[in-house]
Amino acid sequence: MIHRLAIGTAIGLVTGLMSWRANVTDNVVSVFPDVLTFAVMASLVVAAVRFELRRTNVLERRASLRVGLTIGAAAGVVFGTALVALGLARFSAPSAILSASLCVVAVLSSMGIGAVTSVLTTRFTVRSA
Repeated sequence: MIHRLAIGTAIGLVTGLMSWRANVTDNVVSVFPDVLTFAVMASLVVAAVRFELRRTNVLERRASLRVGLTIGAAAGVVFGTALVALGLARFSAPSAILSASLCVVAVLSSMGIGAVTSVLTTRFTVRSA
């Protein structure tokens, strides 16, 4: 469990820094300011979930879904926190609704990618085994 949280935290930090760097327009904060940020987050989550599923030899769908959601949630919380910090730094009077929506979109997008990845990886691993 600690291993999954550490991997998710690292993914969230990388994605948060990329999003922070790509948000160059004044008075605008975007969760995915360019396609590269989304592609990097998706590829890192996919690689992490596949690595963790192979490392632990998880073939059950519930356990694999738990792996994907754990990594995705950890990445999303760190990514969402980075976006909230960007909103606080960028705006003179930041809105609580803006901060909440940035965090929710970041968490749900990374958890969605983790869930889809774990289900598809398990499905294709079970078929080939």
